[in-house]
Amino acid sequence: MNEYERMNLFSGTVLVAEGGEVIYERAIGYANREWSIPNAIDTRFRIASLSKQFTKVLVMQLVEEGKLGLDGKIASYLPDYTGPGADQITIQHLLTHRSGIVGESAVQNLERIERDYYTQDEFLELIRGFELLSEPGTEWTYSNFGFYLLGVILERVSGQTYAELLQERICGPAGMTDTFPEVTSDIIEWRASGYWFDADRGFIHDSPLDMSFVFGYGQLLSTVRDLYRFDTAQREGTLLNAVNTRAIYAEEYRPIGDGTCDAYVVEDGPASINGFRASSHSYVREDRFIAVIENVRSGGYYLPGVFEVGRNIAAILFGCSYDPPAPIVGD
Repeated sequence: MNEYERMNLFSGTVLVAEGGEVIYERAIGYANREWSIPNAIDTRFRIASLSKQFTKVLVMQLVEEGKLGLDGKIASYLPDYTGPGADQITIQHLLTHRSGIVGESAVQNLERIERDYYTQDEFLELIRGFELLSEPGTEWTYSNFGFYLLGVILERVSGQTYAELLQERICGPAGMTDTFPEVTSDIIEWRASGYWFDADRGFIHDSPLDMSFVFGYGQLLSTVRDLYRFDTAQREGTLLNAVNTRAIYAEEYRPIGDGTCDAYVVEDGPASINGFRASSHSYVREDRFIAVIENVRSGGYYLPGVFEVGRNIAAILFGCSYDPPAPIVGD
């Protein structure tokens, strides 16, 4: 991390835990570059699609309580939603990205329209305007909009807001104090600004985004400490029963460092949203956890990503080789 900092290749926070204890945490770079305010370990960052894990846990909690069914259709919970496949797409399809509903990549003028505030009705109208990419259940297609629908379903079924559900069912039990949905217009203490690194201009502001656009799939602010608390709560079975914990918290065999080593890990990311990137790496068998959040994205000249940082740290823990920090020159 000294090298990443010396070469100005990383701006954000890192946490490493082993054996139930935090053994390393570090903040590098600036939360606000105009005022030269440095990042701190409790700086709040957008965690992008890591937010989906929280939505998934909330959904499965309601499934356990019999308030939602994995085979239940969208139309059963949102009768006013008339988008394609409403009477075919199940909760399970939405959770596993097999709904056929498009994601942001299919939206024209995305950078322009995501600047606007959307009510839920307005956003549902946007989603229903797209045809399905495939028959529900037949193909895997990453869909942010599918998780938006899950967020709306959570609120309709529970009678609570997403923020209330999150606090009551996850943050409170897990002891998380810095994780909540971001409302763009709110004054939020310790919120970092997000940047883009441009080959010619250096650090600039990333494109604007109203966080109402990413409800249910990318709206959360958090810290590396809270991500560790979330991981601990999941592994200990605090949030879900044993069967569902194993189902959504499944290990995969993934590379470490330069790819010459592998280990079983529950890995999420690399997640990216305007101005921010995040990843988490939980090596359950060894009781090791790594969280990386940064408040810079890059284009043209590419900075190393959160996965490189996280997997390089894992390489140190496992005694594996890794490529030393270095600039990555893009096209």
